[in-house]
Amino acid sequence: MKTLLLSLVLATIPFTAIGQDMTRGTDNFYRSTQLITEKVHFNNQYHMQIVGNLYVPKNHRPGQALPAIIVGHPMGAVKEQSADVYAQKLAEQAS
Repeated sequence: MKTLLLSLVLATIPFTAIGQDMTRGTDNFYRSTQLITEKVHFNNQYHMQIVGNLYVPKNHRPGQALPAIIVGHPMGAVKEQSADVYAQKLAEQAS
């Protein structure tokens, strides 16, 4: 009986893992409270539609010049999970 119980306990150990929080406070779908998000799209030189997000500070005045940077996501990534996080953090610094 003890052997059977020990076998059952040992058999379940590999299947029970305590997950460690590796996020370090990040949010893959971060949304800034300081920015307005505008969807933009245009055709490239090959007539393919390019879609992206434009982040503008909420306190932006029409006609006001602001610094700009284009952040492209890695191939195979979802823009809302990679490039958007960096773009928003950079835009917050300019606001």
